[in-house]
Amino acid sequence: MGAKPNILENYSFFVIPSWGHLLGYPTLGKYSNHNVSKISQDFVIFFGGADCSVQTEMGTLYYLFGIGYYYTKFELQSGRYITDNRQLTGLVLSDFVYDYLAASKNITLENDRDVIVSENLFKLPIDLSFKSENKRTFIQGTLMRNLFIPYKDIILEFMETLKNPRSFQVDKIGQILLSTEWDSYNQILISSKMDSEMKTNYLSPTAGLNGINFDSKTHLEQFYSLKNLKRIEELVLNLRKVYSKIDYDPMYLFSILVNASMSLKSEIGSSTAQNIERSKEKLEKNSVFLSAEPRMHSFVEWLEIFKRKTKDELERSVVQEASKLYQPQDVDEQTTKATIFREEQKEFKIRTMKRPTVRPKPLPIIPTSNSLDILLVIREIVYRDYDIRSIARALEIGRDYIKTMILHSNILWEMSRIVNLYQRVDPNLGLSSKEKSELLEQIEGWINLMNKKQPS
Repeated sequence: MGAKPNILENYSFFVIPSWGHLLGYPTLGKYSNHNVSKISQDFVIFFGGADCSVQTEMGTLYYLFGIGYYYTKFELQSGRYITDNRQLTGLVLSDFVYDYLAASKNITLENDRDVIVSENLFKLPIDLSFKSENKRTFIQGTLMRNLFIPYKDIILEFMETLKNPRSFQVDKIGQILLSTEWDSYNQILISSKMDSEMKTNYLSPTAGLNGINFDSKTHLEQFYSLKNLKRIEELVLNLRKVYSKIDYDPMYLFSILVNASMSLKSEIGSSTAQNIERSKEKLEKNSVFLSAEPRMHSFVEWLEIFKRKTKDELERSVVQEASKLYQPQDVDEQTTKATIFREEQKEFKIRTMKRPTVRPKPLPIIPTSNSLDILLVIREIVYRDYDIRSIARALEIGRDYIKTMILHSNILWEMSRIVNLYQRVDPNLGLSSKEKSELLEQIEGWINLMNKKQPS
């Protein structure tokens, strides 16, 4: 770890219109044990309050802290359309992702270093009082046309979420980070502080992400002092307090920012205007975060291990599972003959029992102090199609930890039985769809049992 992070207050409006487009479409993801076949929206929005850069052995990490929202609309292979969302309190960008984002060419306002309107990012300070009236009018019109009108429904949903008194309770549930850090790339990191019900719901996979895992607390404590973490927590709570009470015109959503600027000044008691003077020199990168100013002249290339794809390439790469595709109700009479039906049943059985070849990958960190957390992580490992031996190893580790907390449990016996079976499987084989479904059903049963035993 390098120098202590310098947290810079930076009250901003920050939107990534397509998370997948920014990252080069790494995955379609899964939802409720179903494969996602298409993603039509994957929108990230933040009311930022501070940013910070941290030097690590791997490179530089950039953090945005505030209140945010990951919204996705997608289609399952079954033909069903779904919308889903996750609340966020932080964004973690590794240096190669930050530089790619910062190098996105502005589609307008090219000479304004404070306001970014690009293919990958909309970003502006909440307080525009230092701009001329003509410039403010132009910015408002640009944002209305390119952001507030096209994404009106998502932004309104986010504002409604803020009004829920149980939303963004960072003091009770911990930080929720959308991360592109090298070891948690395209994942959401949550805290073990969450209660059992919320953990269970939040850890369910969703479209566009490689996973939702523990532990944001452990991650942040590597770089931030307890004093700084408390400061960040208070900042998020203050932002939630301000934005949850803002009045705005739903037909003119720029009014959110106008009223937020006034509310932040009165509630927080300090100016929301930028307090760092920026160079007016034209640079190859936009100035996305104040803490990144010292690196304006450096650039980290996109890492090859996170190979970029187009949306079309990703969607065409999906292997359609016939058992999950939508099938019309009206069928030709010939196909109902008993012989054909039996053949189809046989083929379906073979297909669902066939074990695919998979590439081994390192297991995520498995919690050690809470049996429910352990099971939730193991469920995520099964969802993400690890090889059978790795699943056995995760079950073995989880069983040994749970053994120290629970005595005479049928869960331990069942876990041991599965471990013994899976350890004898040939390397690099994944679970068949039938095995995966049955194991997930069993894990859900364990989770439900743990939920009943744990206090809410």
